[in-house]
Amino acid sequence: VCTGTDMKLLRPSSPESHYETLRHLYQGCQVVQGNLELTYLPTDADTAFLKDIKEVQGYVLIAENQVSALELQNLRIIRGTQLFQERFALTVVGNAGPSGTQGLRQLGMRHLTEILKGGVRIERNPQLCFQETILWSDIFHRHNELQSEIRVESTRSRTCPDCRALCAEGHCWGEGPRDCQT
Repeated sequence: VCTGTDMKLLRPSSPESHYETLRHLYQGCQVVQGNLELTYLPTDADTAFLKDIKEVQGYVLIAENQVSALELQNLRIIRGTQLFQERFALTVVGNAGPSGTQGLRQLGMRHLTEILKGGVRIERNPQLCFQETILWSDIFHRHNELQSEIRVESTRSRTCPDCRALCAEGHCWGEGPRDCQT
């Protein structure tokens, strides 16, 4: 169990220490008490420190990053005890590298099966693929009154692979056969 953060979109005073702080907070963590806010990560950031996270009590914010992938493949549940902008349990916004770099390419949250409270907002991620293939209604808890708050923007600046060839229902988190939505 580790403590989450409540910084929203505040820009860190030192990008280097910000990364080190995140790495220190979440290394080996399985349950985040509070919010998981992954912001302002540089292109070359190693996000392997996130691989053990299975549950987030509050919200997940992935914003203003230049990194192409996040190691959140084991995240199973977002409880939404706190919501970003009072509405969202999962927010993925503005994850684009500067000209010539990739930016976030896929969410890869292949084990995410439950959002108990709050909606989903995914916008301004020009390199992101597969977010529109996810069947979000399957992930929302049936008593989640904000489940209709789904804002998922399609990617226009890159051609995304078609996951229908890999996944029977055509719902996937990434381009590998193990990335099918379950």
